[in-house]
Parts: sequence; C-alpha cells; structure tokens
Amino acid sequence: MQTLITIIHFVTCILLILLVLLQSGKGSAAGIFGASGADNIFASPTAFNFINKLTAALAVLLFCTSILLTMATNKKASSSVTDKVQIPAAATAPAEPAQPASK
Repeated sequence: MQTLITIIHFVTCILLILLVLLQSGKGSAAGIFGASGADNIFASPTAFNFINKLTAALAVLLFCTSILLTMATNKKASSSVTDKVQIPAAATAPAEPAQPASK
C-alpha cells in the first residue's frame, strides 16, 4: 500500500511541475514555450480554467499523499527508547526518616 501511495506521489509531483511550467505568468505574454503554437492551445479562457483546476486538484492530491506517507512512516517507527528500559521487579521499602538528635 505504501508503495502505491509513493508512486502516486511521484507521478503527482511530476505532473504538478509540468503544469506549473506550462502556465504563463500574470504579466507575461508567453509561457515556457515562448511565442510558439502552444500559446494558442492554452489561450482560451476554458483551457485556462481547466489548467488552474487541474493544478489545484493535483496540489490537493499531493498534500493528501504527503500526509498519508507521513502517517505510514510514523506507524512503522512507533517504538520508543523508553520501551527498552527495564524496571526492577521489586522495589525496596523506603528507609525510615532519621530521628532528630536529642539535646
């Protein structure tokens, strides 16, 4: 199960990086591909909305897989150093308090 989540996590990372690189900045006229034909593909408002929604969905998926992988790792390493400490079986009775010296 952890292997499947790790694979999904890596694929999501790569797709998210590619989508962010494909998007053009707010002030720029062209994205990573310059003034090539790729601008025409992403020029329409519907494509712009689709890319933004897909980027947001991949970001949410990335957060979820990160949390799941962290929880899976913590369950494996749930042992503590104090679990290995052995407590003596029988403790001795406390000593009686010292009597005050007589005058």
